[in-house]
Amino acid sequence: MSFRQMTGLFPMPVWFETGIPQSWSWTYLAPYISSCPANTTRLAWQNFPTLHIVNNANPNRFSPNDTANFEVTGRRIADPAISTIPANESCLNTDVVGYSCKPAISRNRSEPLSFAGKKVLLQWEAPGLAVGPNNSYVTATSANGTDRYAMWVSQLNATYTPITLTGNNTGYTFQPNGSVYGDGNDPIVNGTMFLAVTDSDLYVTPFNLSMINPHVVALGMYMAG
Repeated sequence: MSFRQMTGLFPMPVWFETGIPQSWSWTYLAPYISSCPANTTRLAWQNFPTLHIVNNANPNRFSPNDTANFEVTGRRIADPAISTIPANESCLNTDVVGYSCKPAISRNRSEPLSFAGKKVLLQWEAPGLAVGPNNSYVTATSANGTDRYAMWVSQLNATYTPITLTGNNTGYTFQPNGSVYGDGNDPIVNGTMFLAVTDSDLYVTPFNLSMINPHVVALGMYMAG
């Protein structure tokens, strides 16, 4: 929420915050911890492989969907978008209402960061990579199915879309349409949200989301709103 506000985005465009499993939280956090005290108790939570959204929106652009491949500061699971873009493409260098992202409490953006039907390019790592404090944890997955789904997790919803595979650990899907409520005013894909690759479209609710863990191939974060 804070990082969205610092980039001039509406900080919390959602009704509810998602309660994710502990293994998901640890997966998102672990790559940013370099070391821990020697006597720290080892965590038993699983680390999933990282999912990269190749064409994730770059909110530093006045047209955030005009993103080249991997416009991020690094290759960790939640690294922010780069700001080192040409001046004439930066939202900091325009005063046009709806496109400027100069300092403010919040700004409306005329062009959304993403939209229903957007083709989303995905690439995910194979398991077995060292992560976390002193590289002492190893990513793992127990998913063994051949099907691949994108699982969009936000607010009270877990929504699946099929992934079309384009290579080894690469593919694409399309951002789903739909609303948290039936009035259509609150899209299920909104804000900075969780995106997983799974081998099953298992039905889950906010109360049993951890049941999907055995089917998770990789985890990432998606910029929307």
